[in-house]
Amino acid sequence: MRAFLFTLGLIALTAAASAQAGPQFASSQDGNIRVEGVWARLVPNVNDTAGVFFEVSNGAGKSDVLLSATSPAARTVTLRRGKFFGYAFFNKASDGIKINAHKRTSFHPGAFEVTLSDFTVPVEVRSTVPVTLIFRDAGHVEIEATVSNQLLGNRINK
Repeated sequence: MRAFLFTLGLIALTAAASAQAGPQFASSQDGNIRVEGVWARLVPNVNDTAGVFFEVSNGAGKSDVLLSATSPAARTVTLRRGKFFGYAFFNKASDGIKINAHKRTSFHPGAFEVTLSDFTVPVEVRSTVPVTLIFRDAGHVEIEATVSNQLLGNRINK
């Protein structure tokens, strides 16, 4: 009985997470860049900052570069890349992130992310934040990130 209830609970959580995910994908006008699995989380213990995460697929025959991003919800939007050196983690701003041809690039915690900071509107768990990704060749791709609570000390901003 416990296994059944546990399984039922997992199905309910998965359905809730899928419902929060927003649109299934967004594509560039030429169809070469596809962005999916978009979500965001508030940065623990840092006010007015959120990380946006997603998967980018490049169907073009050549690499593209994510040059920058913008959002009306934040005064500052930064592309960041993280890297572990031994046990230390470093996260630094990047002036562009290469998206290889016929490959998928994952923007996830501990790797690449789009960081929104100094919010212009209230952002809290369950908020939807519009973001425009700007690629060198594919141009602009509009996405929406739903802020989820990843149980990592997120504060709900009022």
